[in-house]
Formats: sequence, C-alpha cells, structure tokens
Amino acid sequence: MFKRIIKPFQEVLLERKLCVGCTSPLEKCRKIGDLSENRKMLECKCKRRFVFDKESNLYQRATFAEEQQILRDIEKGK
Repeated sequence: MFKRIIKPFQEVLLERKLCVGCTSPLEKCRKIGDLSENRKMLECKCKRRFVFDKESNLYQRATFAEEQQILRDIEKGK
C-alpha cells in the first residue's frame, strides 16, 4: 500500500530529472559505468543509483541485477 502512495511522486521527480531521495539534479550525479551503449549507471550523492537511457533521455532507479552487473565489471577492471 505504501508503494502505491509513493510511486506517483517518484515518477514526477524522475520526469523532472531529480533524485527521489534528496531531490538533487541527476545531471550532477557521478557516473559509475556503462551497462550498454545507450545506458549508463549513475550514483547520486545520497548513494541512490539510477540508470540513464540515452535514447529516451529518461532516468529510472537501478535494479539489483543492474547494480550487480556494474559491480562485477568494476571487479574485473573493465
């Protein structure tokens, strides 16, 4: 039930390219790595992770699987 209340607010913040936790601009986030050619992972100053899709020019929260993929790539030294 709580997620149903919060989700619309988070969607509006992401549309405006703001972090859902601290509302800082996502353009200023630190780049962690590339998931693919058109997708890159970013980390906000509040440690929330987002994925930016270059084709659609949209941000979304990173899934656990995407975070694990980046961590494996970093460990390999990619």
